[in-house]
This record gives sequence, C-alpha cells and structure tokens, in this order.
Amino acid sequence: MSKRTQAWIADVVREVEKNTDTATCARILESCGRHCAPSSLIQKTKEIYKSSAGVPEFLARLGEVFDALQIEDGAVYVVYPQCYCDQIKGIPTGDVPDAYCNCSVGWIREVFEQAIGRPVKVERVTTVISGGDECRFRVVL
Repeated sequence: MSKRTQAWIADVVREVEKNTDTATCARILESCGRHCAPSSLIQKTKEIYKSSAGVPEFLARLGEVFDALQIEDGAVYVVYPQCYCDQIKGIPTGDVPDAYCNCSVGWIREVFEQAIGRPVKVERVTTVISGGDECRFRVVL
C-alpha cells in the first residue's frame, strides 16, 4: 500500500474521531475491521468449533492454528507482538490515531462470532499504536 494511501487512512480516522463521539467512532472502525477478517480464518474457526466438544476444546484447538490466541488464568486474549495491519504498516506509531485499533476489535469479534454463532465482547487492553509493547485484546465469549 502506498504511503499516500496510508496517510489518507490515518486522516480519515482522525476526522471520524474528531467528528463523532467515542462510541460512534468505535462502531465505525469495528465495522471496517469486521469486513477485513479473512474468510479462510473464519471458515477454519467454524470448522474447529463445530468439531469441538465445547468452548475449552475449541480454544485449545484454535490455539494450535492461531498462535496469537492465549489463555491466561481462564481469560482469552488475542496478542500480537506488533501491529500487523497491512493498511497502516510502516506508518510511524505517533501518526496513527489510537482509535484506529477499534478496527482490530471488529476483526477479532467477527472471527469469534462467526465461529461460535453468538455475540462476543472484545476489549482493547493495550496496543502498539497507543504506546504499548504489544497489541492485547481480551475476548469474552
């Protein structure tokens, strides 16, 4: 993706953030993330869920193919050591609005909701864009 397009994306997010309330901005970006979730991963998670005896088995098996999945003290997390989003890859961290990470919230929600067939909650814990050492999202099934 060109630097110009990446800068344009960052500008759009800044304008959405500036011209909407926090909840509306988050919903818009989550919706974008839902559309970005790869159908191949969604299909794989659906297959794993359907062939699992329950949520614990599903999570264990999903963790074998989705290495960002971590279970810590019974809580489910999706953790990335860096931002992998191709839309903004290479943009300096300070040039991307923190609100952009709501896109990842939508991406993760889409994958899990499609797999298990019911709503899930995804919370941003920390992100590289917001100055964290990693991107960490808590998934509440």
